[in-house]
Amino acid sequence: MLRQDRSVRFLLVLIAFLLGANLFARVHQDRTAQAAGIPDSGAQMQAQIDQLTQLNAKMDKLQGFLESGKLRVEIPEPKAAK
Repeated sequence: MLRQDRSVRFLLVLIAFLLGANLFARVHQDRTAQAAGIPDSGAQMQAQIDQLTQLNAKMDKLQGFLESGKLRVEIPEPKAAK
């Protein structure tokens, strides 16, 4: 009976430790998200979508410039060695 009692106490202490670690991780995660400036995950996703939209517009401009044929690449002649 004494061995079972020790095992149960050990398991209870282990569970309590894991719950405490989980609580610490959640509190730390909340502080990190708030420190980033956007505490709402929906607002974070919307900011990402806005940035991707801007990136897509820039890529469309670049693709249009490349397809227009206005891009010229000039390679200078190498200098003669002395």
